[in-house]
Amino acid sequence: MTAQLEPSPPLTQPSTHIRFRGRSFPVLALEPDAPIAGWFERLDACLEHSPAFFSRKAIVIDVTKLGLDRETVGELVEQLSGRGVRIMGLTGVDPSWACDDLPPILTNGRSILAEEAPAEGGEDAPSLTPSERAAFDEIAQALAGGAEEQTHEPERSAAPLIVDTAVRSGQSIFHPDGDVIVIGSVSSGADIVAGGSVHVYGTVRGRIMAGAYGDSRARIFCRRLEAELLAVGGFYMTADEIRDDVRGRAVHARLEDETIKITKLD
Repeated sequence: MTAQLEPSPPLTQPSTHIRFRGRSFPVLALEPDAPIAGWFERLDACLEHSPAFFSRKAIVIDVTKLGLDRETVGELVEQLSGRGVRIMGLTGVDPSWACDDLPPILTNGRSILAEEAPAEGGEDAPSLTPSERAAFDEIAQALAGGAEEQTHEPERSAAPLIVDTAVRSGQSIFHPDGDVIVIGSVSSGADIVAGGSVHVYGTVRGRIMAGAYGDSRARIFCRRLEAELLAVGGFYMTADEIRDDVRGRAVHARLEDETIKITKLD
């Protein structure tokens, strides 16, 4: 009787190559302006009331407008890193400055407008995610101090985002294309960011940002105001600035002459 031998599986040799591919990814560019001390004051005010603004985001620092020397740029990077800003690159400086003490120096960056549509032809087209665009645009407007006026009112989608539950601490809701409606309360430490208006059928204890792309027509409505921060069209108001007579009341907040006005609804 002759035994039949099973063929041996082919031996696979492990690859000795490491694969590299050139890819392009959108990043968030932070642009400090002079005087730098005043810019840091605005940054600290944002981080005091919204410490999660920069969390889990890759940031490029653009110092084109500052004209700093290498030592001063190094100090700027150190101060930002100490504030929890994760810096992945630096632009606006001489490429010959590249060294271990500075982030990688990037060149030939291109701005991506908030309303810019993704390019046709696939997944590699550069575009920011809704959460990145909405959150960072809100910071950029606040740090700019409202100096740059919008040239047009952005279009908003007619379809709102409806959240059927309370928004808990640590949660973030982003809807850059329209209104957000929350059927419940917004806890302290939670964020709501909308391209349009925000309606909260409950208590607001967290941070509410309406008109994330500078839409001055956006409004904020809530049944009980105890917010940590309110922002409309890039202009913000912290808890300390909210009047006592509207705290704990049903209110309507709107932007008027670059100032947030809060009106009682009852």
